Amino acid sequence: MKNLDKSICLKFRDARRAAGLSQSQLAQEFGCNQSAISMFEQGDGTKLGDEVIERMATKFGLSLAAPAAPAATPVRTTPKTGFCPNPACPSNHAYQVEGRTFFSPHPDECDPVGGKFCVWCGEVLERVCPNCGAPLNPGGVCSVCGKPYIVT
Repeated sequence: MKNLDKSICLKFRDARRAAGLSQSQLAQEFGCNQSAISMFEQGDGTKLGDEVIERMATKFGLSLAAPAAPAATPVRTTPKTGFCPNPACPSNHAYQVEGRTFFSPHPDECDPVGGKFCVWCGEVLERVCPNCGAPLNPGGVCSVCGKPYIVT
């Protein structure tokens, strides 16, 4: 299933853990490799055959339908005018969620006077989400498209 949403793969991982099964036990039960289960649980829906995925969904009572896209809601904008897109800039603070590194931009640290360039590294400041063009919101991830503002 090439277009399987990563959130669905994570639900499989959570269901397997809740059932008290290891990846190796699940792989043995479904006749595949443990490494394929691992890659599948990390979001690569191409590592298992459709039949195996459907059998696992039945076992865990999971739906293979992608979650509905959230409705667009008004977005609160950040108090300053932009953020530095450079992940190495000291104005961006790294944090981790489920083993993934995200950066929380701090507009007041890179743009204290509303200029065009970052005061730390000189990079041109982003004024909207670089992925979808939505207004900025506090935090490191766009509330409209769900993608991080700053990628490494």
